[in-house]
Amino acid sequence: MTARIYVDLDRVHPVFDGRWHRAHLRRMPDPGEEITTLCGRVEPVAYGALAERASLLLTCWGCDLVYRRQLGIAVPRDHPGLDGGR
Repeated sequence: MTARIYVDLDRVHPVFDGRWHRAHLRRMPDPGEEITTLCGRVEPVAYGALAERASLLLTCWGCDLVYRRQLGIAVPRDHPGLDGGR
């Protein structure tokens, strides 16, 4: 028997520099493989336990802005991503 683990790739958020980002992933990337986030940042992948993650993460507003626009979600006029805020 095989234990299958299903991962919802829309819920996978790369984290670096204390911020969570968004990326369009077609599969789980291999460790060391580079991914590109919606804000355009390219970073290699590393995996860690949830318990190792910082307790407080900030949003990458650049990724959030692209995500909202791609899905047709309203962007508030004061959205931090509009001024290039990360």
